[in-house]
Amino acid sequence: MITFADFVTALGWFGAVAGAAAYLLVSRGRWSASSARYQTANLMGAGLMGGVAAFNQVWPSAAANLVWVVIGGQALWMIVSKKRADRAEAARADAETAVATLPVATVSAAPELRSYEQILEERDPTLQMSVEELTAITGRGVAAAA
Repeated sequence: MITFADFVTALGWFGAVAGAAAYLLVSRGRWSASSARYQTANLMGAGLMGGVAAFNQVWPSAAANLVWVVIGGQALWMIVSKKRADRAEAARADAETAVATLPVATVSAAPELRSYEQILEERDPTLQMSVEELTAITGRGVAAAA
């Protein structure tokens, strides 16, 4: 049966592997030290190993890993904040470009003013028909307008 101490120790090994893998990938140039992946793996490794150290009451190691967690958390916060700012700036630039490429409407002459009745007559040709014409088209009587 697995005890709680065994579970905590397994988490510590997982953290150690994560931290070592992150260091290896940065050292070989596969990851950048300023990448969110590296900082996340480093933060997770330090947190898990610090938790194991605290569980076993190895306070110097727990304190050192706590410092690494704070440093990694601050670095990750800065990376995420910069990415958000970059996305917002890109969206702002895209919007400005879109607005700048809109065609500019030119007005050669002032539009003529029309009455409401003229507009309705253009939109609804039945307003120009007599009652007899409407009756002939629809086949039914039409109430006369007052």
